[in-house]
Formats: sequence, structure tokens, C-alpha cells
Amino acid sequence: MKKYQRLVNYYRSHPTWLLLLVLLHFNGIAATAQGTHPHILANPSDKAIILEKIKQQPWANTIFEEMRQHIQPYADRHQTNPEWILSRYLMNRVPGKRYTQFFSDEEGTQLVRYAGDAPHPTVRVSPHKRPPITRDGFSYKMPAIEELVPYDTSTQMLLQSNKPGAAKEWVNPQSFVDKINGNINQLALDAAILYWLTGNTRYATFAADILSQWARGAFYQQPIEGPCRTGFLSIQTLGDGNHEPMALAYDFLYDYLRQQQYTTSWYETVFEKIAHTMTFRGYWNNNWFAAQTPALVFAALSLEDNNKRAYYLDYYLNRDTINGSCGHLGLPSVVKKWLTPDGHWKEPGGYHNYPVSSLLVSAMAMEKNGYAVFEKHPALFEASYVLLKYSFPNFIAPSMGDTGPASQSPECLEIGIAMAKKYNLPVVSQLTAAMEVLISNKWYQRTGGGWLGLLTYLPELPAQTGAMYAWPRSGELDFAKCYLQRNGTNNETGLMYLIQGATYNHNHANGMAMELYGAGTVMGPDPGKGLTYEAPMHVQYYAQWSAHNTVVAGGQSASVPYFKGGGGTKKMGEIKLSAMEPLAGKEAVSALCSFTDTRYTDISTNTQQHRTMAIIRTSPVSGYYVDIFRSGNTYSNDYLYHNIGSGLQLLNSSRQSLAVAAATLPLHSKPADPPGLRIIRDLQSTGKTDAPAIGLFTIPVSGEANRFMQVLFAGAPSRTFYAGKAPATGTADKPYRELPTPTLICRQEGEAWRRPFIAIYEPFSGESNYTVEQISLEDIRKPGEFSAVQVISKQQSRQVILQSLNSQQLYTKGAWKFRGQFGVISLKGDQPEYLYLGDGNEIAWGSYSLSCRQPHSAANLQLLGDQLIISCHQPTLVRIGKSKAKQVVLIVAGKRQELLVITTADGISFEVPPVINASLLIQ
Repeated sequence: MKKYQRLVNYYRSHPTWLLLLVLLHFNGIAATAQGTHPHILANPSDKAIILEKIKQQPWANTIFEEMRQHIQPYADRHQTNPEWILSRYLMNRVPGKRYTQFFSDEEGTQLVRYAGDAPHPTVRVSPHKRPPITRDGFSYKMPAIEELVPYDTSTQMLLQSNKPGAAKEWVNPQSFVDKINGNINQLALDAAILYWLTGNTRYATFAADILSQWARGAFYQQPIEGPCRTGFLSIQTLGDGNHEPMALAYDFLYDYLRQQQYTTSWYETVFEKIAHTMTFRGYWNNNWFAAQTPALVFAALSLEDNNKRAYYLDYYLNRDTINGSCGHLGLPSVVKKWLTPDGHWKEPGGYHNYPVSSLLVSAMAMEKNGYAVFEKHPALFEASYVLLKYSFPNFIAPSMGDTGPASQSPECLEIGIAMAKKYNLPVVSQLTAAMEVLISNKWYQRTGGGWLGLLTYLPELPAQTGAMYAWPRSGELDFAKCYLQRNGTNNETGLMYLIQGATYNHNHANGMAMELYGAGTVMGPDPGKGLTYEAPMHVQYYAQWSAHNTVVAGGQSASVPYFKGGGGTKKMGEIKLSAMEPLAGKEAVSALCSFTDTRYTDISTNTQQHRTMAIIRTSPVSGYYVDIFRSGNTYSNDYLYHNIGSGLQLLNSSRQSLAVAAATLPLHSKPADPPGLRIIRDLQSTGKTDAPAIGLFTIPVSGEANRFMQVLFAGAPSRTFYAGKAPATGTADKPYRELPTPTLICRQEGEAWRRPFIAIYEPFSGESNYTVEQISLEDIRKPGEFSAVQVISKQQSRQVILQSLNSQQLYTKGAWKFRGQFGVISLKGDQPEYLYLGDGNEIAWGSYSLSCRQPHSAANLQLLGDQLIISCHQPTLVRIGKSKAKQVVLIVAGKRQELLVITTADGISFEVPPVINASLLIQ
């Protein structure tokens, strides 16, 4: 393969015919594979292996039996009534209207004109790119195949709205046309696979007749005339994915079609039209082109002409077809432009699985035909499991941007495991361990693999060999300016937050937005998307500031220009990382603390903002989040937090209910409320108050103790708290996904820079099982640049949390000193438990201090009775006041090193080299 690649690279600049000769010569395996059928995802030698899989593996047997039971009634009826299924396929059947040409509007949104007349019915094309919705925003139920009108030639269908109590009504089915035909196409593929495995010709006849009717009609059709988003058999190329099963069905039926003397002259033309459309249409500057790759690869691999097959496959393997925003990227460009170094697709996590699963399935087909795609592009292999790396402890991925609930795709993970096994990669044991977690928690069953699993998944998952999936403490997705910290990976007790905000495809206009995890679920999620990208609720709320856990500046925060619909970018600028510990991919200095410090300029209001977030673990089963948010708008600043659940109570610092009254939130009228705050309804307000407050969210859990999130706010002048209801959060766990989202708003009249929003979040299970009792401001002398917050917990412990915008300034009060951006001093009584210098040069409490010369230093000193445990990323000076010790021994992994001790009248000091979890023996 290396020799082949060198030659391909050499001839890439030479004439196409010469390149094709090279491709054919050095892909002998691939070229020969076309002589046998099937060959795209399985070959004749696989048949015995798959039959044995069905016989020995219950999961495979279940898939096979479900396919058989589903197809059998259709196949049996087809013996006596073949027109039943054929008449339900949506075709242009009326003579004179068997259209061959289709014309869209300038945007490629809908068909506006038809032309041509074929001698046979042609395949009906979806007249619109979106599914139909009612005037008041409800979707319609797509009819089952059994509900379809035979030989239907109407442009409308009688559909049932999902609005409660609604009657059926005649509407344009729009993109349902693609999906209905796609469902019948899938029946044909399932039947073709069953025929190949069993030899039962009833399955073959059923599949072949559907396939033949489809190919005969498509033979006469031309790709839609319109912008490059328009497809061949669909208003947009993405819709052509509904016809992917047909190339595979043809592969399994290849010999049968010829034995039974079906006309086969149509297929070469049809498959070339598909391959050509997928190669030169669609968009290369988002996930669009990637989602088209199975259609491209399956069609290209089906071509009999060796030159044509090599021509189109070369575009998939190597070549781009960029024409403005139109076109397709070859795999080298895919990896460079669209995959992070560890394989994450450069869009929200909910869009990772969509393009990546398409790329992976296409690559598997290429591997089956002799192309070592995964060996050549390791980032593509890593893409099969990278979403685990960024997921919450319940395996749900961050929900930023235009996405629904996202998680690691088991399909992608199955492909990753199969390819890791093929190439004997050591990561296979970790991937198997992750898969076992998905299975044991009932998030996945291998019986859900369907026909693809039956054909391509390993019969048995490889042995784990004691491996565990290695979940990192922190992570970074640079394209989204997304930074995460986690502490613990247990589903119930693990903690994790992320903060994100940037301009990229499918982003939201959200400023510095956060998500929070707790008590087994994502409690404070990003909201996901509306019904469609153009739906009013999506445009006015889900894609705007008010739907996110962020701060609205001056009532005007919005993208520039203002977002008016669509699935592209919302230009909001991007947040900047100022400090973070641990950095992505680095070891943490503390088992209990971590933090992230970010900055942002709201470009719509020119407001400077600054957010510091942290995790503080107080026991193996408890902990809390710190959020210090500064926003410099001089008019107003609204701090928003949305939490799943059934309700929100506003309490005082003694946990008594605050008096509230119905209220309205002041909205900016010019322009009219661009962040969408008006969408949050049923507001109850405390009125203006200087006092601290607590927001208590309740999350009912059937059959278990309720879960809660408490949010403790430090007080500040001219502050108003609101409890309201936001629209449903589509990324939340069920049943909260269908419920209004309890929302807390803390409104600051005037600037919130010298009066920052300081909040402590604690998730817990069971009504009285919270641990944080109160918070207070420890130092307010320089509130515009420094915050010191004391958090007091039930365990008789307290933490002094220190955060500064001026990392060179030394701040002191009482027993503590601090110079840096972030630090934590944890105390039991007045005795320190640990000193955590997250980023800075110095931190001290009483007799103990850490100091470093290097900028952005990180260190942690833990005091366990007479034992000291230290971690530091750089040389760190430790001072112990009043100590008269003569010797300090550093113990790292059992090795002892005596450190130089400097004795003064105040005590001792010694420098520790960079270490992680080293013991200090003071003698």
C-alpha cells in the first residue's frame, strides 16, 4: 500500500487517464473484487461466517429473525400480489407527467417546475427540503407503508398532526416523499440480504421487483437543476441517502437478476448519476459532503466500468471538487480540515456521529474492497470512539449548538472495535471496556446493530484483559473554544462542567455558556435546537443567548449580524482561554480541585466578560462547582441558569422561602429583545435585594429519591432574582425533554464587574443530603479585580476560594496570602487540609506556603497529619513556619531524595522539583 500511495501522489499532477491506470494496477484486490458479488460490505466467503454468527450468537440471531419476520409477510404477499408494494412506491405515474427534469428555486428549498416525460413512471422527488409542520409549529406523523394510497398521484397527503386532539388534514408531504421511498428501499435491502443468506427466492423476487421499478424510473431522470445542494432523486443531495440501500441490494441480487433475466442495462447509468452527483454536488464547508460518502462509495463500487469506478473512488480517496462552497473533499482534506487531531468532527457533538458514521461505513466498504483506509488515516479510526473522551459520566456528550441529545455512537464504536481488531491495535481493550459499559448500563444492545451489524460487526467483543476506558480529567475542543473539567467518572457521583462559545458551523449565539453534570444526569444542559432551523422558536430562542447558561449584556446580546434562520454559523466571536488546570492532556496537581478561566468580548454590545469556573471535591461522593462571572455592561447584566426538573424555589440564606410576586423582566425594545428573554414565562421575582439567595431546583425521579441542584449566590447591591419557565430542553433526559425548563435569572442593574455574579452549584440526591450550607465574601477590598469567597460545608470543612484578574498582585488577609489567577485553601477548623495553586506564583495559610518563580505555575500541597503530599508542574518552594526540622526527604514511587533545607528564624524552606503525588518526610 505504501508503494501504491507514493505512486498515486506522484501521478496526481499528471493526466487523469494515467492516474486511472496507476489506480487499477496497484489495486488488484479491489479490481478483482468487482468480479464477484456481493463485494461492497460482504463477499461470498463471508456468508459462512455470518451464518455461523447467526447460529452461535444470540444477538445476531435476533437481528436475523427480526429481519425475517418483518420481511416475510411482504415477501409472501408479493407472490400473489406484486403490485401491492410496487404501487405504494411514490412515482410520477401519469402519462405526460412522468417527469425527467426537476427545477428548484434559487435557494434549493423547493421544486418550482417539472419537465420531460419518460416511457415509464419515474421516481418521485421530494418537493421540499423540510418535513411539513402545522401553522402553529407542530410536526406531522409520517404514514406507514400500509397507510399509503396505492398508485398515489396526488401532490398532497392526508396527514395526522402531532398536536393533541388535531384532526387529519390534507398537506404537502414535502420531505416525507424521500423517507417513504427510503423505507421501501430498506425493505428491498433487507430482503436481498435474507435471500443471499437463505437462498429463498421469495425474498429475491420481492427485492428485485422493487429494485427494478426504481432503476427503470431513475434511468430516465436527470439531477435536479438548481444550486449545488440539489440532488439526483431528492431536492437535496442529503436526501439521496434514502437510496443508499439500492446499490447494496443490487450487489446481493447481482447474480439473481441475471439468472431471472431482469433487465440490468439501467443500473450502470443510474449508479454513475448517483456517484457523479455525490462527487460534485453538496457542500464541502460543513458536514454535508461527508454524509454523502456512502452513496458515493456504494454507487462507485457498483460500476462495471473499471475506469469510471477508479475515477469516482479516487475522489473519495484523494481528490477535492471545490467550486465555491460546493463540492466534496477527499479523505486527506477531510482529516486536515474537519477532524481534530484526536478525531472529533469540527462541529457540535450531535453532528459528530452524522458525518463520521457515514465516513466510517464508507471506509469499511473500501477496506472490504482492498483499500487500507484506516491504516492511512488514523484520525478517521480515532473518530470512531473520540466522543467518549468529551462525554459526561453518563456517556452523554456536550449539547452545544444545533444538536439533539448526543452520545457515543455504538455503531461507530463497533466499527472502531472491528478495525482495531483487524489491525491488532492495543486500544481495542479500552474500546471493548467502553462498549461493555454501554451494554451493562442498558444504553446499547448489539441486537440494535441491524443489517449492518449482522454483516460487519465482530461475532464476539474481544476480551477486555482488565482494561478500563481512560477518561481524562480535562479536555479542549479548540474549534468550539470548549473547555471541560471532570472529577470522578462514576455515573452518580462524578462531576463535570464545560464552558464554550465560538463561531463555527452549527454553533449557537450564546456567549460564555456552561453545562453542569450532577447526580447521574446533565442537570444544566445546553438546550439543543428547535423543530427546524427556520422554526420561529429556534430562531428567536434556542439559537439565542437566553436559552443558555450565560450572561446577557444590556438586554441586547446577539450574533452580528442577527441570526434569522438556517443551520450555519452565528457570528458571536469566540471566548479566550486565560488559564486552566489541568490543561487538556496534562496531569492534574490536585485530586480535589480543577478550574478554567476564560474571557470574552460580546461583539454586539462591546461588553467585556470574564468567567472563572471550578470543581471542588469535598468527599468521594460530594462536591460543588464555583462560578465567578464578571460582565462590564453599564446598563444591565442578566445571569441565566437553566436546570432540568419540575420546579425552582427561591430561598434566603437560612433556606426559608423568599417572598416572590409575579413580574416581568425588563426587555430591550430597540432592537426588540434580540436575546429572546421574553420567551421565558411565568416569572416570579424577589424584587431588588442586597442579600444572598439560594435557588433550589427539584428533579423528581420515579421510584427513587428526588435529585436537586442548589445554587448559592453571594449578595450584591441592586440585584433581582427571578424564577421562570423556559421552553423544553430537547437535549435533556426523558421525561424532562418534554417539560418546561425551570430557569433562574439573576439580574444586576448596572455593571456586574465590580459586583460579579458569584455562585456555588451543588448537585445532590435526597432532600437533606446537600453539604454546602452557606457562602460569604471573604474580601471585598478590590472587587473589580479580586474575589475571595468562603464556602462552608456540613462536614465542618470550609474552603477559601481566591480568584484574581491581576495575577501579579499580592493579596493578603488574616492567615492567607495569594498571588495568581486561581487558588483554593481548604480548612478543617483553622488547620489547612490543602493548598491548591491552580495558576499563579504564591499561596499561603498560616505556617504553610507554596511559591513558584515561573508564570502560570500550578502546585498542590496536601496535609495528612504528619505526612505531606505534593504535586507541582515546576520547581516549587515550600515554606513551613515554626518548623525546626533538619531534614526533608522527597519520596517518589518508592525512591528517596533528600532535599536542601534552608533554616531561618521563621522556620524552614525547601524546593521541590516537578513531581506528582510525592510524599514529603519532614524530620
